[in-house]
Amino acid sequence: MALYPPTTSPHTSPSSPVTSSLVPPIPVPTHGSKGTFAVLSKAIIPATPIEVLTLIRDTNTWPLWNTFCPACVISPRKTPIPKCGDLETGKEGWLELGSEATIDVHMEGDGLVEGSTRSRTQGLVVTRLEKIGEDGRKAFRIAWKGVGYSHWQLHSERVMEMVEVEGGGTDYVCWETFGGMLGSVVKMMVGAQLVDRFGDYSRDLREHFEKAKKGVET
Repeated sequence: MALYPPTTSPHTSPSSPVTSSLVPPIPVPTHGSKGTFAVLSKAIIPATPIEVLTLIRDTNTWPLWNTFCPACVISPRKTPIPKCGDLETGKEGWLELGSEATIDVHMEGDGLVEGSTRSRTQGLVVTRLEKIGEDGRKAFRIAWKGVGYSHWQLHSERVMEMVEVEGGGTDYVCWETFGGMLGSVVKMMVGAQLVDRFGDYSRDLREHFEKAKKGVET
């Protein structure tokens, strides 16, 4: 199913808890298996894979649910938006293949607190936006790599996969692999924080759709 498979088996139950951990490097599109470590998080989300992908792509919504990276500014494109199968393209504020952007990264869990200043900015380029899978289940992948520093010093790339679960819902798997000379420093200094924040991101996604579902039911 996955071109860049995570190191553990997927969730299989809607009641499975959100998990997040430090693991050995997991292959990513640009850097392959080169790296020092990865952060891996997984959750079952009560929505379809395309709904989860849409929420992630639509940066206009990030301030409403995303405590890890609550803001994103997409740079004007220098090239036409490429087609990605039958995925929707051309919407303002949506991440596309090749999009360049700057995001706010909050490491202390305070991304939605008004006036919060404990954050840093990170440049990124979207490296994958595609449909995946060959067994009939709906599944998608989006990935982006960090930019703004020398590759030999530090490189990172995040991959998110959304796979349809039998009976409804999405098996969401996210990992980011870090490498370069400073990879071990990042792991030592903020590895534990990254585990917490990647877990928060997965919970934020799940809670957004849980709240939406309750709103429909009521």
